[in-house]
Amino acid sequence: MANNQQELQRLLNIIPVGRANAMHAEDIARGMWYPTGGNQVETRELIRYAIQQGYIIVSTPRDGYWRSNIKQEVIDCTNSLINRADEIYDRCNELKNAWNQANPNNIIP
Repeated sequence: MANNQQELQRLLNIIPVGRANAMHAEDIARGMWYPTGGNQVETRELIRYAIQQGYIIVSTPRDGYWRSNIKQEVIDCTNSLINRADEIYDRCNELKNAWNQANPNNIIP
């Protein structure tokens, strides 16, 4: 995926405005002619690229992705991302602690 302006414009034409019109990554991938299996890695990379370019694209696992101009939707999305990051960080620490307890002579700092 080139993340060029043409692909970005196609993405913006596909991702709808408004939560009521949200689309899941698989449907966006289908519209972009990207692979639809797995986690739609290429599609999600392009969405991240669009956000880096200043486009407001929010999502929820239940609703999918949409473009928004509503502050509370952006706040809710960022809070959800922070919570997910915290959960991943906690799981990482738990895994490290489990290793260190099982391997006291070969700990992971």
